[in-house]
Amino acid sequence: MNNGMSFESETKHSVTLGDILKARRRISNFVCHSPLKKSFALSEHLGKQVFLKLETVQATGAFKLRGAANKILSLPDDVRRHGVTAASSGNHGCGVAYLAQLLGIPAIVCLSDLVPVNKVVGVRSFGAEIEVGGPSQDDAVERAKRIASERGMTYIDPSDDPAIIAGAGTIGLEILEDQPDIDTLVVPLSGGGLAAGVAIAAKSIRPLIRVIGVTMDRGAAMYESQQAGQPVEIEEVATIADALQGGIGLDNHYTFQLCREYVDDFMLVSDEQIKAAMVSALKHDRLVLEGGGASGIALLLDDRAYDFGDRIATICTGDNVDLNVLLNLARKKNRQPGDGCAGRAWE
Repeated sequence: MNNGMSFESETKHSVTLGDILKARRRISNFVCHSPLKKSFALSEHLGKQVFLKLETVQATGAFKLRGAANKILSLPDDVRRHGVTAASSGNHGCGVAYLAQLLGIPAIVCLSDLVPVNKVVGVRSFGAEIEVGGPSQDDAVERAKRIASERGMTYIDPSDDPAIIAGAGTIGLEILEDQPDIDTLVVPLSGGGLAAGVAIAAKSIRPLIRVIGVTMDRGAAMYESQQAGQPVEIEEVATIADALQGGIGLDNHYTFQLCREYVDDFMLVSDEQIKAAMVSALKHDRLVLEGGGASGIALLLDDRAYDFGDRIATICTGDNVDLNVLLNLARKKNRQPGDGCAGRAWE
């Protein structure tokens, strides 16, 4: 959806390939080069080569560790020692809490009422102080910013920050190092930090690569903002893809414009499609994925016509799902004929 705009734009210096390369060096002791696994099931389903970028192997089970590490490690020592705050739908909070624990600095993470209990427990397990309450991610953001101001701490934005974007962009570097001839990247889309960073990295290396942002079809702030041509407020609703919830901020500084310039298409999938993708990933690829982490697979299982090219990669962004929820979905799906890859030999 770059609307014909070239990359010689006013945002070209906000995040560059150089920033992403620096981020990789900075976070290398805290983040692993995650595997790029071929999915034989999806490859057969599409008649293409499909690869899954497994960010589930990170210490916190999600890609958010990359951005959190890059931002916190980039802070001057005299600033960092005062501690950090964050607002999160779960995975960003875990990343911030984990880094803060390793570095021995205070961390406060604010969560909305929509954050699943297992993710609240996950954030708490990394030693952060937690505040839960409020109907939306926007409420959590305001609380985290207020606490940072009152206590002299640094607020760590989940998406709209050059250091966060650059950290996430390291995923794009790794994908093209492992598989240089990828035609299309399918990237889960929430606040836009991941999509923007990956697209900048990928298009700096392989300019003709296509980047598709995929998100849930209800309460998708970046999608609705791109359709409107400017950041808009949305009502958050409960979704299986809880990691994709949250607004992008009416005063968005980076991710809205970067996604507008670098991301080629924005596409929606339903909660039912995401649930089917979670079950398909478990059954065929032996992967435990949360809803947001399976959204790319949900798009690839969709029957709508789309020219993905011959080689596709999607990012499995996280595995922080309540296992009872996933197993219940699997049991329910097994009582129904077929699944997202129905009619294939592995049934």
